[in-house]
Amino acid sequence: MQRPNQSMVKIELPKTQPEQKQKASVLICIFNYNNNENALKWKELLSPYFSTIILDSGSNPPCTDAINLDNIYYGGMFNEAIERSKKYKWCCIITSDVIIDETNAKRLITRINEVCASPRIGNYQPSCDRSGRSHDFGYNKGTGTQRSVPYMEGWFQLFRTILGFKLPLDINRIGWGTDMYLCKRALKVGLANIVDDSVVVLHPHGSGFDNNEARRQMDAWTATLPDWENKIKVGLAINAFEGTEHIRETLKQIGNLVDVVAIFFQKESYNGIKADDADISEIESIKSEGLVADIVEFIRIPYVDAREQETIKRNQCMSYMEKQGCDYAIVIDSDEFYSSAEFINAKDYVRRILPDATYCYYLNFYKDKYHVLVDDCYEQLRGVPFLCRSNLRFKYNMPCRIPSDVTRRIDNHSVVMLPKEAIQMYHWSWIRNDIRKKMSTWSSLDHFTSGEREAMIESWEKFDGTQEYVNVPHKICNNKVKVVKIE
Repeated sequence: MQRPNQSMVKIELPKTQPEQKQKASVLICIFNYNNNENALKWKELLSPYFSTIILDSGSNPPCTDAINLDNIYYGGMFNEAIERSKKYKWCCIITSDVIIDETNAKRLITRINEVCASPRIGNYQPSCDRSGRSHDFGYNKGTGTQRSVPYMEGWFQLFRTILGFKLPLDINRIGWGTDMYLCKRALKVGLANIVDDSVVVLHPHGSGFDNNEARRQMDAWTATLPDWENKIKVGLAINAFEGTEHIRETLKQIGNLVDVVAIFFQKESYNGIKADDADISEIESIKSEGLVADIVEFIRIPYVDAREQETIKRNQCMSYMEKQGCDYAIVIDSDEFYSSAEFINAKDYVRRILPDATYCYYLNFYKDKYHVLVDDCYEQLRGVPFLCRSNLRFKYNMPCRIPSDVTRRIDNHSVVMLPKEAIQMYHWSWIRNDIRKKMSTWSSLDHFTSGEREAMIESWEKFDGTQEYVNVPHKICNNKVKVVKIE
């Protein structure tokens, strides 16, 4: 995809314009403050095709061929745009610092006409080159197509005028949050918010505003809006075969923080090993006590590789939660644990930002809850999926920028990695009532000899906290990994 030049290219318009049966019902409003040259270039580019005005907010010198106003900030220009576009079906806000090249400009003109004729779009924005400034949703993802997103930023926003509203300037004259609220209003009435990876612009860094003051004004304004806060329905799916002794503690921590809980249990492992009676009994007890909504049995697929079966099972979990009406789902194994405090904060982040998918890092515990394995064989810490939109699916062994298990790679371009200071998954992989049962699973049997497995069991049984290294399944480290005590 062609990257926009750092200076806007003047478009040489054909001498004879193609006949247009009807001009799109849209008013282009170029928001300008002290960027007169680029504002005029935008008007020259778009005015042959659409009704176009420049709203000049106290520039020095004033912009020519513009509606000259006092310095009324973005919020004041937003209200002007809303008022002046009342007789149109669409309004398009473009801040004059946005840069576009000739190729993308031609595509943009076509796209504006297409969007204005669409019955399903509420807000539209071209994508931003990675060298510029944007929310992650707005950056170009290289798809070459249009993407549906929860939000976009107001440096370029084409929106239906029926979504418009008046901003109280005594509370929020800087105008942060207007872009998000237009998107919220669109989603509420079933309209899509679209970012276009086939049209690329550059939104330069630096807003000229005090970000702290802008956020303070936005928070004060949004506190007056009863429909500002997002609501999400979350499903928790627990994969289980063995290691079921941990499920109750997980449910105690986060069971009441989600809306739907289901266990996906298999009575036969991926390679045909029968489930232990104790695990079957524990799953039945959990269901009879009403701790989960449902127990779904996963049936082994003999002709499919074990790892691919695992991916299929995870996708069954996602599909189940989607059918339950969940917006987001988290799929965990029975020996994976989250603390309630960290889960609450991370879930609230997802509720506010509405990312497509989130991942978090994890700690791998050994024998007890005070010792963790130190795996430094990778340049990056490995991650696991946290909350992901329930309509997404995992794709086996797909390329992934986040080091992760090959069965846990979500098929999406917009993945947010949560910092380990915010939340981590606690993997109780080596905390077991019966370690031999763990070492008889398909992965151990398929990849390690009986002698290697016995050495790992012996290492686990002898561990008392004084050993620096322990035997665990890890080919790269010759099955020896460092273990450290945590506070």
